[in-house]
Amino acid sequence: MVKDGGSVAATHGISLADRVALLKEVCKRADMPKPRNAIGMNRDESAENMEKLLLANIGITDDALREPAVQRGVAVRDYLASRNLPLERLFLGAAKTVLPEVKCTPRTELQLASR
Repeated sequence: MVKDGGSVAATHGISLADRVALLKEVCKRADMPKPRNAIGMNRDESAENMEKLLLANIGITDDALREPAVQRGVAVRDYLASRNLPLERLFLGAAKTVLPEVKCTPRTELQLASR
C-alpha cells in the first residue's frame, strides 16, 4: 500500500481486528529484529508499534530505486517521440542511485538536455 502511494494508517475497508491480524502476520514473516519479552519470546505489540517497526526496517535496494527512474525516462522519451521528435535525437541516460546521507529527503530529478 505504501509503494502505491497510500498511507499505512489509511486502511479503508479493513476492520481493526483484521488489520491487527495482518500486521502480526507481516511482522512474523519479516526478516527483522523483533521485540522480545523478559523470557525471550516475541512480544505482542500494538498496531501502531508494528507499523513503526515495519517502516523502520524496510529495505530498499538500488534496483527498487532504479526501476521507476527508468520507467519515467522511457515514458518521457515515448511522449517526445509521439510529438514527432526523431528517435535518433532522444537518449536515455543511465539511472543513478544515490546512497542516502544522514538526513536525506527522497526526491526525483528529471534532466533534459538538447544538442
